[in-house]
Amino acid sequence: MKRREFRGRRRRFRGRDANYEKSEYPQASILGRPMTISDQESQAFKEFERNGWAKQAEHYDDLVGQMTRQTVDAMLSAVDMRLGTRLLDVASGPGYVAAEAARRGAEATGTDITYDMVAEARRRFVGTKYEIADAEHLHYSDASFDAVTCAFGMLHFPRPGKAAAEAFRVLRPNGRFAFTVWCGPAKAKVLTLIAEAVQRHAGGSVTVPAGPGLFLLSDPWLLMALMEAAKFVDVRIEEVPCFFAPSSPGLVFDMMRKSMVRATFVYERQSQEVQRRIELAIMDEATKALAAGQGKIPCPAFLVSGTKAIG
Repeated sequence: MKRREFRGRRRRFRGRDANYEKSEYPQASILGRPMTISDQESQAFKEFERNGWAKQAEHYDDLVGQMTRQTVDAMLSAVDMRLGTRLLDVASGPGYVAAEAARRGAEATGTDITYDMVAEARRRFVGTKYEIADAEHLHYSDASFDAVTCAFGMLHFPRPGKAAAEAFRVLRPNGRFAFTVWCGPAKAKVLTLIAEAVQRHAGGSVTVPAGPGLFLLSDPWLLMALMEAAKFVDVRIEEVPCFFAPSSPGLVFDMMRKSMVRATFVYERQSQEVQRRIELAIMDEATKALAAGQGKIPCPAFLVSGTKAIG
């Protein structure tokens, strides 16, 4: 698997997506609003995400799970997982990372804030430990894990910096934290075509609770700053190839309906006419993207990792 890796201080980073201009993607509707929000807004967004994923838990594996599974091996390598490693996976969803870690001999615990996701993970991976937990308020003791992972959960937290700080707290000295987020809209094409179709036809008719935008954490400079603020060292950012390979364009629309909480929320509150326009727009763009990618639509991810220094 070909990856690009960037290490060290921020001034050495050279991997930013040069085609991403924030002005082209206004922070509205499903793209969200800036991260600085009140405690009341934070809780509202958290409940919105919890309730949304409760409805979509059973469909995750069939659709977006096809993409998120592709980063599991790289993530476990990033935290230097070995036999006996005590690993905590937060925002586990259907449980892929914790299950694979356990299969390789780790003492793994998967967590999610949504009961339905925890139930789905327990059903799929009998024998792996899964619990309810809030990534921003972990109930585990200080310095109790060798590794902490989070696969595509950070953009669903109202305060991702707080989640990074909690990961730091529960790690033992020299432990590693790793998480994945999608690359920017110029590269994460399957997510972009869905978001733009909904945005174009729904406009600002429906708003979701304030929270991080879909691509807000897709800036490597911000990711480096987030990790440094949480006191991690030896911070690394890698770009990991991912893609969605549906058997038909209609499955791209299905992914929006069954695996994207914010887009679905906006879509369901439109008239039948607008819903039909959104569906046709997604299928049209998906057809073009599948033809261009020979059956695959790119959606690469940033894999971010860092170490809790000794002393």
